[in-house]
Order: sequence, then structure tokens, then C-alpha cells
Amino acid sequence: MALPHYTNDKTSNSDGKRYEPVYPNLFEVSIIPPGGNNEELTMQHVTSVEGLVTTPEIAAVGQKYKFSDRSYAGMPDSTFMDITINFTLNLNDSNQLYLYKELKNWYLRVYDPATGEIGLKQDYVGKIIIVQHNRAGDVFRKVTCEDAFITGSLDLGGLDYGSAEPAALAAAFRVDSWTEELT
Repeated sequence: MALPHYTNDKTSNSDGKRYEPVYPNLFEVSIIPPGGNNEELTMQHVTSVEGLVTTPEIAAVGQKYKFSDRSYAGMPDSTFMDITINFTLNLNDSNQLYLYKELKNWYLRVYDPATGEIGLKQDYVGKIIIVQHNRAGDVFRKVTCEDAFITGSLDLGGLDYGSAEPAALAAAFRVDSWTEELT
């Protein structure tokens, strides 16, 4: 005998509608830096993405008439998106910190602290593609971040004799334009 709390549930009952939950760990990230494509290596090191907000905040503005208030939608506070991508770090067969090296080369296209050289936007923007999928691998959301570039420092973190955890890296990106596709 099925209980009413189950039979009345329109998302998971036996009426053929057994909807799946969205799992935040089912995603893939493809990073296409300017002037190269090491997307397979970077994709295998992504652990999380933060700040993937495709709907900018819109503040309300108000007016007064006598003793009443009226509210209207204002303008978006910003039209860009700041995301942070967290990576694991490994050394390759040549003992190179290859992911950090790839991201640092991207950063140097923006600004080289050794020479003071500042790059042109056409030379330092890349693309980041983030897809979310279900447990069967069917994509239900795809966010394509155009004109992405590194804005934060590439901090490898501190050194600690007491830590047995592998090193990680967080890279901050500014994204000027994006498209979001939902199925």
C-alpha cells in the first residue's frame, strides 16, 4: 500500500514521472586559453567552479507619491561575471607543473610583472565552456563564457611540513559575455 505522501508526489511517483535531482558534481569544464588549446589537461584537473551566476542582480528603485511607495526594476548592477575555478596540481614526466605553467602563460598575456608589458584584449581572452549533465550523461545546461581572462593572482598556496594534502590552485576569471543553453 502506497502512502499519500508518495502517491501525491508529482515528481517521483509511479505515474511514470520519476524526475531526477540535479547533482552539483556532474559537470565538465573545457578551458580554451588564447593562442593554444590544452583543454584536455585542464579539464582533468578542475575540482569546482564558483560564481557561475548567469542572472545579474537587478536592484529595485523606488518612487514616492504622498505616503505610498512604488517600486520598479532598476538596471543590472554589472554585466560581467566573475568565476573562480579550482584545480588540482600534478607534475608531468618532465617534472613540470604543467597546469600552473599553462595558466601562468595565459596570465602573462594580460600582464607580465617582469617586463611591465600589458597585453591587448584580442591576445589575452579565451573561452570557458561549462556543461552540467545528469547521471546518464545527458547535458541539460551549457554555459559558454566568451572573452574570459585571468584576473586574480595564481597563488600556489603556502608550504606546510604538517600537511599531507596535495597542492591545489584557484584561478579567478572575468567573463564579459556568456550564453546559457537549457534543454
